[in-house]
Amino acid sequence: MPRFRIKAAARSDLKGIAKYTEQMWNREQRNSYLTELDQAFHRLAENTELGKACDHIRSSYRVFPVGSHLVFYKIGTGNVVEIIRVLHKRMDVSSRFFKP
Repeated sequence: MPRFRIKAAARSDLKGIAKYTEQMWNREQRNSYLTELDQAFHRLAENTELGKACDHIRSSYRVFPVGSHLVFYKIGTGNVVEIIRVLHKRMDVSSRFFKP
């Protein structure tokens, strides 16, 4: 069975997404969007090459769009997909990965 692991930063991103979505819309929309993200994580675990390589961010990182967000991941040990970050597509992605 394909597997994925959500790293701490991505878990924090998801909490922020959930909070924002519920505040702006409602709990039902929050649950629907989180389900969409979860389904994407499972699809990535089944087909790790779905995302586009983004070596300009970090070597071996890939990115996959889901709704208004970009899922950054890499393929870890044992072919486990590691979900690194889930960032809004309008965010300055570089600043989230590279601290001065």
